[in-house]
Amino acid sequence: MKSSFRRALLSAAVVVVMLSMCVPMEAKSNRTKVQVISWWDFTSSEPLKQLKAKFEELNPDLELEYLQIGSGYADKMLVMIAGGADLPDVMMLAMDKIPVYASKGAIMNLDKYIQKDYKDEMKQLFPVVADAVTYNGSFYAMPRDVTSKVMFFNTKLFKEAGVAIPDEDWTWADFEAIARKMTRDIDGDGKPDQWGFYFRKYMDGFTHWLMQNGGGLCTKEGKSLIGKPETIEALKFLQKLAVDGVMPTETQARQFGNAQTAPFIAGRVAMVEGGLSTTVDLKNAGVDYVIRPLPKGKQRVTTAFVNAWAIPSGAKRPDLSWRVLKFFASKEAQEIALMSGMGLPARKDTNVSAFVKIRPDHKYLIESLSFSKPFPSPVYGVDFFKMVEQEFDLMWLGQKSVEDAVKAVEKQAADILSGKF
Repeated sequence: MKSSFRRALLSAAVVVVMLSMCVPMEAKSNRTKVQVISWWDFTSSEPLKQLKAKFEELNPDLELEYLQIGSGYADKMLVMIAGGADLPDVMMLAMDKIPVYASKGAIMNLDKYIQKDYKDEMKQLFPVVADAVTYNGSFYAMPRDVTSKVMFFNTKLFKEAGVAIPDEDWTWADFEAIARKMTRDIDGDGKPDQWGFYFRKYMDGFTHWLMQNGGGLCTKEGKSLIGKPETIEALKFLQKLAVDGVMPTETQARQFGNAQTAPFIAGRVAMVEGGLSTTVDLKNAGVDYVIRPLPKGKQRVTTAFVNAWAIPSGAKRPDLSWRVLKFFASKEAQEIALMSGMGLPARKDTNVSAFVKIRPDHKYLIESLSFSKPFPSPVYGVDFFKMVEQEFDLMWLGQKSVEDAVKAVEKQAADILSGKF
């Protein structure tokens, strides 16, 4: 197995092809253009449009020009940077990619800009955010927004079943009882076709359950936590729900669509986890829902996944790039991110009153930031996560025990997390 960076270096010959895949937003002025690349479709992204408008209002000498790379964004950007291509000024980057980019010198160290121009404002970032955008004690990115998980309840299904939606202090035991009550055989074939709960079997779909039980996935430093007794206990709890048919299999869930919210929107799943962007999906689909915190385990914890902005190493105008990053991390930009559904704010001083006024249960999204812990992001984490997902596939289907799945992971974990593969 090779790391993402190594794969990218081996593919450097395709830099020209990848550059042709970057589609720019048409320029509308003669101001200095600053290019910002992401995996989002900027032609339909309301948050990106609003950020562009506000930035250009505050910076009349500059114009944001958006570029997009769709599938394989992270690896393709590594190819472009390693190949010495003409680079955009700013790039979007997920927190789990920051360590590998930083360790390979693919993004700029921002400490000199922070010290000169942002030192006081750093105090406004939530600690979990500051942790996410640093590597070895230095800053390499600025926050785009935060995703912290809450639970969404399908109001229609709960009303039909006559089951009460729990209060904010519900526990794992409450969750299991409700999930089982909401699992039903609709067509009478003896098998569930309405399920109590669903989560996509990606790492960020269940890591918070492990942490709530005192376990975890791995540390930021690259030590596996999969073998901890607390982790195993939490995995057994989730596996039993899956094996008992309280959750749909991935095949069953995807018959309603590829999005995690698809079976919930289709009225076939009663509870689903999600962040702020989930509210946008449900609103667009016309689904009535209620929000609560995740059920409390041995401790109240949820993970925070931070998306960010960085400056590619080799970008020719880093001072202009910094002006964009500083704006994206500003109070004004974070309020745009919140109100447009992009994500939760990275700053403590963001005005959230209008957001909570829209719906009272929005408060649970905001409150989740206070007990969020960073999603683990070691240098070789992406490769570790892929391996864990593969080894856990049969476990979720009940075709492999939790103990056997964990042993298979632990056999490979140390080498993968240290880059020895």
